[in-house]
Amino acid sequence: MKGVYASGSTVYAATGGGLGISTDGGSSFINRTTANGLGDNMVMGVYANGSTVYAATFGGLGISTDGGSSFTTYTTANGLGSNFVYGVYADGSAIYAATGSGLSIATMSSPSGVPEIDPTGMGSVAALLTGALGLLERRRLKANAA
Repeated sequence: MKGVYASGSTVYAATGGGLGISTDGGSSFINRTTANGLGDNMVMGVYANGSTVYAATFGGLGISTDGGSSFTTYTTANGLGSNFVYGVYADGSAIYAATGSGLSIATMSSPSGVPEIDPTGMGSVAALLTGALGLLERRRLKANAA
């Protein structure tokens, strides 16, 4: 398992085969994959706030507004620093994505609900740290695969 997030009886599990979602405290899971709109089945991190679920994948940042039933994936074409997203966190209207090229920061635009990614969020000390952590994680994954 790559990462986990729980809120009440809902558990989200980021795995190498998609995003597992349980609404019964982990007794059973449904799995969401690229077939549900995720950019990749390698999910590195997950965060949720209400019915909005954020999935950090090796194919971009997946955002669901329906509790994880379907996802829209945002990539470098939308301004994300890299499609390799290692972690995600949201606070209010701000979304923070740790990518292979540093920290990408987005704000949810109203009323469309489409994130506006600020490429100038990269280049800070936090971006350097995030990039270094991403490199270490890639090396760990490569070592585990050997």
